[in-house]
Amino acid sequence: MSHMKKYLGAVLVGVAALSTTLVAAPAPSQWLSTVTVTAKGAHVLGNPAAPNKVVEYLSYTCGHCADFEMNEAPAFKTQFVATGKASLEIRNMVLNPVDLTAAMLARCGGKAKFFGNHRHLFSTQATWLGKTKNISAATQAKLKAQDYAGFMIGTFDEIGLGAIMQQRGITPAQAKACLADKTALKNIISMTESGSALGVRGTPSFLVNGVLQDHVHNVAELQAAMK
Repeated sequence: MSHMKKYLGAVLVGVAALSTTLVAAPAPSQWLSTVTVTAKGAHVLGNPAAPNKVVEYLSYTCGHCADFEMNEAPAFKTQFVATGKASLEIRNMVLNPVDLTAAMLARCGGKAKFFGNHRHLFSTQATWLGKTKNISAATQAKLKAQDYAGFMIGTFDEIGLGAIMQQRGITPAQAKACLADKTALKNIISMTESGSALGVRGTPSFLVNGVLQDHVHNVAELQAAMK
């Protein structure tokens, strides 16, 4: 009987220790679902007070940007954003009118949808970018007439972006309203101009804690630039 009491006592101690460990365990990180929008309209993922502020200047028609988003960004988010060590801010460096169309669509649905839209546009880049030859002369004429919303709406229809945005739960009517958003247009153009003024010459380009980085293309190189 004494052996049984000792055994049960040991089991209870072990259960108590396990219970304490479980209670003390930290909650899963919320930083991967924390999105803020800057005064200039850029979207920031993660801890607003993170010790490392990483800014990515990108183009939605850039193959290297798509490669970073699909192959490097997930590891960066897991290792640094989820842990609160870094935040990731997305800024546009618009290279062409089709890029502008995608940048406007990424904002559709508000900040909660932005990073999902952002990734989806890159994951489907080859599909819609491969159809730019379908942009009609009538749509191109709208661009020449500086009817930017008309050009983007025409491009949206002609390169199949409607079906792609519907996969994100955004109807064509909602998407076209986003493409006519003058405030979003102003913010995107302003970001591009500010990036040029900072010395951004290619995409993707990164700022780490306010310093423009040279030859940073992957997580390891970003990590080396952080404190």
